[in-house]
Amino acid sequence: MVEMLREVRTAMIWAAFALGLVFATRPVWSYLLFGPSLTLEDLLSLRCFGLPT
Repeated sequence: MVEMLREVRTAMIWAAFALGLVFATRPVWSYLLFGPSLTLEDLLSLRCFGLPT
C-alpha cells in the first residue's frame, strides 16, 4: 500500500510538471497550432504605427 501511494505521488508530481510545461509554452504552440490571432486593435496598431515594440 505504501509503495502504491509513493507511485501515485510521483505520478502526480510528473503530471503537475507536464501541465506547467504546457501552460508555460502555450504562446508558442498555440501560434503554431491555430495561427496568428491578431485582434482588430493589433492590426490597426501594425498598420498605423509600424511594428509594436
